[in-house]
Amino acid sequence: MSETVAFEARATRRLSVALVAGGALYAVLPAHPLLPCPLRTLTGIPCPVCGMTRAVTALMRGDVWASLRFQPAGIVLVAVALFMIVRLRRRAELLRVPTWLIMASLGLMWVWNLTLNPTFH
Repeated sequence: MSETVAFEARATRRLSVALVAGGALYAVLPAHPLLPCPLRTLTGIPCPVCGMTRAVTALMRGDVWASLRFQPAGIVLVAVALFMIVRLRRRAELLRVPTWLIMASLGLMWVWNLTLNPTFH
């Protein structure tokens, strides 16, 4: 295994730990800083990831239903982060995600926000 792959694996694992820890910490804070979405603020249109902070916060509090309503991809994001923490601990290799899959996921998230998300209508 090359040093570059090992470095990228460690960086990915650290980022995943930071995501899960940050979500858990944000969920227990008594007050939340206002984090406005720049696209929504400027255009009124929700971006593909609008609702993600609320979804992860709800999931960390144990409210799966609210997390699904805010943004179903929030559960997927936390699951992938946990998977990366466990998987990369056992083997220092990276999981390559095709660009088309990322773009398709963002498209589906945007369709959700524009059509089905009850918090925006």
